[in-house]
Amino acid sequence: MTASRADDETFGAIEVRDHTTAPALIWNRTVGESPVPPTAADRFAAWWNGAADNTRRAVIADLAAWKRFCVARGAAVVPSGALDVRDFVLAQAAAGLRAASIARQLASVAMIHRCFGVRPTPVEDEIVAGTIKQIRRGQAQAGRGRPTQAAALRRKGDVEDLDNDPALPLSVIALVSTLDLARTAHLRDAVFLQVGSDLGRRRSELAALDVGDVVSAADGSGTALIRQSKTDQDGAGAVKYLSPPAMYAIRAWLERREMISGTTVPRAAPLLTSIDRWGRIGRRLSPDGVRRLVRDIARRGLRELLPAIDDNELERRLIGLSGHSFRIGLAQDLTAAGEGLPAICQAADWKSPAMPVRYAEALAARSGAMARLGRRTG
Repeated sequence: MTASRADDETFGAIEVRDHTTAPALIWNRTVGESPVPPTAADRFAAWWNGAADNTRRAVIADLAAWKRFCVARGAAVVPSGALDVRDFVLAQAAAGLRAASIARQLASVAMIHRCFGVRPTPVEDEIVAGTIKQIRRGQAQAGRGRPTQAAALRRKGDVEDLDNDPALPLSVIALVSTLDLARTAHLRDAVFLQVGSDLGRRRSELAALDVGDVVSAADGSGTALIRQSKTDQDGAGAVKYLSPPAMYAIRAWLERREMISGTTVPRAAPLLTSIDRWGRIGRRLSPDGVRRLVRDIARRGLRELLPAIDDNELERRLIGLSGHSFRIGLAQDLTAAGEGLPAICQAADWKSPAMPVRYAEALAARSGAMARLGRRTG
């Protein structure tokens, strides 16, 4: 038996929000041919139902990679031996994966083994742990130890003076200026850019916003309720600020939707939706749709703002732009505005300052003690 592209497509087509059939589908297509202890599938279903959507997506990809490796060498997916896992680690490193990505895959392999009652798992064997350390050290020495970071999408771009410098082409303000608000899709795009910039949320959290989550204030601003997040799996929720431009864009977008449908938009309706080529409003924008929309808006906007740009330069400027770009942009804008780490962490619900510090470290370096000394002694 050999692995196939169809295996990947089958894994990728599984709806991660499905609490009923998805665990059985993943289980059967990963370890269904192995002798299964009576409670193993139940353990996996319990794990699945308690996991976040993004964790489920990662595990689907991880288990698909593990299955391909095992099938190619004629080994059991589970239970496996430490040497099989070690060789998987080496193969993934040879294919160019970073040590952090391999470690995530190993966590999924360990989880499947725990479902089978295998404790300790082969992932915990010293031969695997030593191999991972060796790969981390080798990648660090080769200059690959630093994790890649998505590109920031800031309000004005990477400017020094937030008040007086004009907005750069690849910025929220500049991209909003290219929108034709007579077009339904562009009204949606204006909401996407303004709300994404204000909230700095993860793509799944932007996609999950409902119309009823937005509340207006008397001064023209508003708030958005983030009902659940990566760091709030219990759904306690958090209320976040929306600027007057974001609220104006939301009102215009909802008015257009009401004009098209002839009825009030329900509170439970998605705030961000797909729109087809004929301007017809579709279903809730998916997290992957958020990633695609960021790049589509940026690509279209840059062509208008920089008409002389060639295709290669355009695509170069889009490198790293993703659904996480708003979040990084928020960290950088707040840092540039002189906000302290407690306020920055509160704005986007970072539980630790480690991530916003890393997102804004270049800005911090340009405004730090050595930069100030350099400007004085120039």
